[in-house]
Amino acid sequence: MTRTTRGRVAVIGAGVGGLAAAVRLAHAGFAVEMFERGDAPGGRCGRLELGGFTFDAGPTLLLMPEVLEETFAAGGRRLDDYLTLERCDPNYRIHFRDGSALTFTSDLERMARELERVEPGSFPRYLALLARGHVQYRTSLDRFVGRNFDHLGQFLTPANLRGIVAVRAHRRMYPEVARYFRDDRLRAALTFQTMYLGISPFRSPAVYGLLPYTELAGGIWYPRGGLHAIPLALARLAVELGVRVHYGAPVARIAIENRRARGLQLADGTFVPAEVVLCNADLPWAYRNLIDPRETTLRHADRLRYTSSAFMLYLGTRKSYPALLHHNVLFGSDYRGAFDDIFERFRVPADPSFYVNVSARTDPGCAPPGGDNIYVLVPVPHRRPGLDWAVEGPRLRAQVLARLADIGCPDVAEHVVVERQFTPDDWESELNLERGAAFGLSHDFFQVGPFRPRNQDPNVPNLFFVGASTQPGTGLPMVMLSARLVTERIVRHLGGVTSGAAA
Repeated sequence: MTRTTRGRVAVIGAGVGGLAAAVRLAHAGFAVEMFERGDAPGGRCGRLELGGFTFDAGPTLLLMPEVLEETFAAGGRRLDDYLTLERCDPNYRIHFRDGSALTFTSDLERMARELERVEPGSFPRYLALLARGHVQYRTSLDRFVGRNFDHLGQFLTPANLRGIVAVRAHRRMYPEVARYFRDDRLRAALTFQTMYLGISPFRSPAVYGLLPYTELAGGIWYPRGGLHAIPLALARLAVELGVRVHYGAPVARIAIENRRARGLQLADGTFVPAEVVLCNADLPWAYRNLIDPRETTLRHADRLRYTSSAFMLYLGTRKSYPALLHHNVLFGSDYRGAFDDIFERFRVPADPSFYVNVSARTDPGCAPPGGDNIYVLVPVPHRRPGLDWAVEGPRLRAQVLARLADIGCPDVAEHVVVERQFTPDDWESELNLERGAAFGLSHDFFQVGPFRPRNQDPNVPNLFFVGASTQPGTGLPMVMLSARLVTERIVRHLGGVTSGAAA
């Protein structure tokens, strides 16, 4: 196709979603200009460098790498020319409160031995669960995740209703998985993955059984240099395609007149005109902070449900701890109670479960020789009155260190040379996430598909959204799919571009 400029698009935020959309739009012939308040791309997918230690600040594992491949292909490039992906094997080790452990791997023979050791006869049922996960994965991508929905009628077609039943979207995940196993440890090990989306397996639709399927069948992947390498690669490609990226350029408001977005007003007073505004800032935060409510509002904003937040510890140690793999999960004593604390009672669990990442296992350059970069994520409620992180933070830190000692890392505190903590207050203040919800809006049944905020404002037709809190949802693969969906809408809105140009 002969590439010509079809219209000017102003993008707010250089997160993964904004960058992926900018790549698609630039390759399709649009003039794209991006404004990022930080000094580097990435948003939640950032990087933290402390005294010779390097940490991913947010996401630490990549699922569904084919979505990333397709994103680069949409920009006319090969992923392999920009990123080196390595498969993590084993996937992770889970430590239970009773002192037992279970190592998950995509190697079926090894997996069979691990499962049968915990619950004799469980491996055939595990294979049946994976088979169902494959159906959920394919059906979800084909019928739900990969489509824009403007209204309920587009969603509740006969074919989609059959799909809802096939993927068990009308059922809850934990009881569905529990039908396959008797041992509570296996039930927990094959449902905790909903925390990748910041939701509880006791409330999430059973369709999210596709998560353990994607990680065990498709593998868990690590880009050399960390997950932050993904937005760096997308930013490089965007610039090659002609996108103008401005760092240190916070946006004060989206200028809307007579139900048309006219452009952006930057914090320094500069006005940037545009035919289309694409917002990669957190959608509910953007409606509250960047948009005049007299022009358009977020429907039912007061009834929206939010994901959890996370208390983060980034610990650089002068000593290495072989008991820790690249990915590790440590469960507390009350699996369901901890989720109910976070999502129903909005309090920090007394004995929390948490995730530990040591990327130096795969990428030694992330820590000085002989040391480890220990990343700890503790799921906690999003910001609520009464939660004082000056009190909760030190308590959680002490619990994490005590729990690490239980699994063979007894002296971490003595060997910490650099440290950073990050609380729900920081998620809100530093990353503009409404209520400090680290994963955006929740994914219960009535906040997916047509029930989730659209990526095109219903009142301002040239105002669009991309990212975790709009369709189709949260997580790196979904955010990249969100970029494809919103690009399709912008192409239709501005017109004149062949469908292949934006594919």
